[in-house]
Amino acid sequence: MKLFAKYNRFNILASIIIFLLGCFAFFFVMHKVLVQQLDRSLTVEQIEVEQYVKEHNNLPEVVNTTDQQVHFTETTTIFPKREITSTQAWDEPDQDYDEIRVLNFGLRASNRYYKVSISKSQKETEELFKAILPIAVGMIALTLLAGFFINRFFLKRIWKPFYNTIEQMDSFHLHAQHFPRLRKTGINEFDAMNNHLNDMVSRVKQEYQSLKEFTGNAAHEMQTPLSIVLNQTELLMQDEAILKSHHAEIATIEEAAQRLSHLNSSLLLLTKIENQLFIMNEQVEWDILIKKRVKELQELITSQGLSVSTKIAPVVNISHRHLADILLGNLLNNAIRYNYNGGAIAIRLNDKYLMIANTSPLPMLDKGKIFTRFYRHPETKTEGSGLGLSIVQQICDVAGYQFVYTYNQNMHSFSIHFSNKEL
Repeated sequence: MKLFAKYNRFNILASIIIFLLGCFAFFFVMHKVLVQQLDRSLTVEQIEVEQYVKEHNNLPEVVNTTDQQVHFTETTTIFPKREITSTQAWDEPDQDYDEIRVLNFGLRASNRYYKVSISKSQKETEELFKAILPIAVGMIALTLLAGFFINRFFLKRIWKPFYNTIEQMDSFHLHAQHFPRLRKTGINEFDAMNNHLNDMVSRVKQEYQSLKEFTGNAAHEMQTPLSIVLNQTELLMQDEAILKSHHAEIATIEEAAQRLSHLNSSLLLLTKIENQLFIMNEQVEWDILIKKRVKELQELITSQGLSVSTKIAPVVNISHRHLADILLGNLLNNAIRYNYNGGAIAIRLNDKYLMIANTSPLPMLDKGKIFTRFYRHPETKTEGSGLGLSIVQQICDVAGYQFVYTYNQNMHSFSIHFSNKEL
């Protein structure tokens, strides 16, 4: 889950909780404020009644209204304490019970004791409350909604440099000529991250260049001693006396030297491709090149009893003839080497892709490892350098092709898509 989506979920949940708590808090606070206002109004009425009795020593004349009523009830003793309560009273016009607020207090007038009850209807208070509550709730909801959209827009803008950095790092390849250089964003945290990434890319680039130089130099340095070993081995094999006594040992040395020489050539080729020493400016006639390669390998194909089916259309594009020949050689050699006697090879070519498929006793290969250097399936033969598919992948990268492996109906298929579009 993206950080932005996770934040939005948390923000929405927090906003809903705040909205509900805000509504409940506003309800209770507003209700309390309005009731207190009503209580103050009752207290004012009490003060007026007490002031009148103090001045006239007699009860005031009562004029009751729908919203306010005053009742005097004579008692034998002074009413013990002042109290304000809420209760319900029958409303004749509405034929319903209304909430009223009642103030009870004691009073002495003309040497008599009275219980005074002043009641005020809460109907107007409730109507005012009902009028204010939707407005307040709407304002809270509008504020939270506005905050959500502002955060959404603002956060997208804030995190844009981060996603730009991710995109640049995602397109980063060690063999590319141009390495990403992350710019300042104006946000301290992102700038710190970009600076560390720039430093890391620079170090990786230097180490990669050093490794490439080492590989190239090592491969070049090995050429001379390898040539000496092969030449001396040939001389030993021409000596019949030595050959009779040490034929097996000399054959083993020659085989190992040949494999090492092939490995050395492959490493040199990879170094040249990575350093982009091949210019893709030649016309390659793929159909002619394929037919030529198949003809060269026909004796090996026949010896294994392999059947080859072809569907080849004339295809010409701009590439490098030598690299194209190496690419085809590696794919066809693999199709023969890892096949079984009486197996099949299928070759398809059109203006969109080249596909070479073959039967094999091997199960499906690991797609995450087949293009890595020196990878071999555990069940394969020990012969081969394990660099063939890596070389094909490097050639495709330089030429702008896409190299795809699939396994279907016991056929291993390797496809070169000339358009290099996502499949």
